[in-house]
Amino acid sequence: MNLRENETNRWNSSSHFQQPSYRLIDRFICLKTTYWNREYAIILLGFIGLSILSFQCYLHFMYFEFLSDQNKIDNSHFIYLYFYEYGYIISLIPVGILATVYPAHNILGLSIIISSIGHLIVVMSLCYINTYTHFFLQFCLGMAEAAASSAFDRVWTYWIPLNMQTIRHAPIVMYELIYGSENFKESIINNLHHIYSSYTLTLSIGVIGLAWYVLWLYVINGNQFRNLNRDIILFGGSNNPQYSFEKPGVSLIHSIVSDIPWKSLFTSKHVLVIALLYACNGQVFTKKINGEFYVKELSEWHLRTYTTIVLFLIIVLVELVPEITVSISTTNIRKFCSCLYFISISIYYFLEANIGNTLETYTTYHFVLIEMEYINIFGFYINHLDIAPNYASLLFSILTTVHVIFNSLLDTLLSMTFNFKILNDTTADMLMAIVCLAMAILYAIFASAEIQPWATDKPVEQQNIIENDNLPSV
Repeated sequence: MNLRENETNRWNSSSHFQQPSYRLIDRFICLKTTYWNREYAIILLGFIGLSILSFQCYLHFMYFEFLSDQNKIDNSHFIYLYFYEYGYIISLIPVGILATVYPAHNILGLSIIISSIGHLIVVMSLCYINTYTHFFLQFCLGMAEAAASSAFDRVWTYWIPLNMQTIRHAPIVMYELIYGSENFKESIINNLHHIYSSYTLTLSIGVIGLAWYVLWLYVINGNQFRNLNRDIILFGGSNNPQYSFEKPGVSLIHSIVSDIPWKSLFTSKHVLVIALLYACNGQVFTKKINGEFYVKELSEWHLRTYTTIVLFLIIVLVELVPEITVSISTTNIRKFCSCLYFISISIYYFLEANIGNTLETYTTYHFVLIEMEYINIFGFYINHLDIAPNYASLLFSILTTVHVIFNSLLDTLLSMTFNFKILNDTTADMLMAIVCLAMAILYAIFASAEIQPWATDKPVEQQNIIENDNLPSV
């Protein structure tokens, strides 16, 4: 089955959920059919690929620490962290555009294999390459991570379009709940590190990345991979001469990039309100709440386990009894989760301003507030996938860039706006409470989960000539 056939099946497969059977056994069968399929397998495999990238970066740092302790490299090599970050930030917008006009499946696969090969080159030649070569390689690895992160959003919207069944994205949220915790990643790596050396682990995760790419090709191409069809998708593009890249008189990239509704992307009130929440989120939550209070890792990990179990039970309940959420629109779900998140933080700042030491006094409230951060995954965090699924990668790049730039410049902006000599802690907390409350109100008024008119598919005769025969440009 090729991807074009799958596209029809994806959109038609949810029709039987609209009229659920009242027999419990039938509902369990529907539950299995909903999640045990190729679409979710591809998304899961994509998340595994992103996890491999994260482990590669983490193990890479551990290997550097090991070499530094052995005096085999000088500390100047640790500046590579900045070049990795520069490569990630600078390439966000370009790779977002690339993943919009080019098959995102290929961008994701190539990004991970490039990252894997790059890490293998670095780990095997680190003691022989000079510092500048190492910085260049790290810059390229940062670009690869940006491309993979951006392309995955378009792969997500291609295989599992967001609709009324918002709860069906909960397994992905559960994945982030588990993997998103640093304790989970560190516990795995530390246990492996007791058995294997840093060099072996770093080398192995690079090889695992190469193996992942082979599996990705197999899953994406299906029967074509087994038959070694000439149209097999390896590095993108099309073998069909109708869409040849060498067609004379056609400016392929210009015609495609110019079709992107740039004006709507930057002026749509729905995009602007999401960007505003992205800009404020990192500062109002992470910098204040996580920075002021020490959380015991064991307690945090136990709470994360309880959150995952509760979320899993909610998924099963909603799937078995869909009447619970059938009358709730996706827009209302987004607004409820986002507003609950920001109002909770606003309450924290209000209590901090009037009582002080709220989190030290009420540790349970602190743990709950930490978990509240994951509620926004059902809210504004994935809202851009609703309003413009075809431009999900580009929107992700824009929103992430806004988040990074705003967080970097926030202190400067605040110092230019307020006089910190007269702005005491109480006033600052009240100001943050007002900002969080304002974010909740703005999102409740302007947010939407409906596909915007400027983001809808064009008629067939107006589609880009680059469209792949077997894999449409996603």
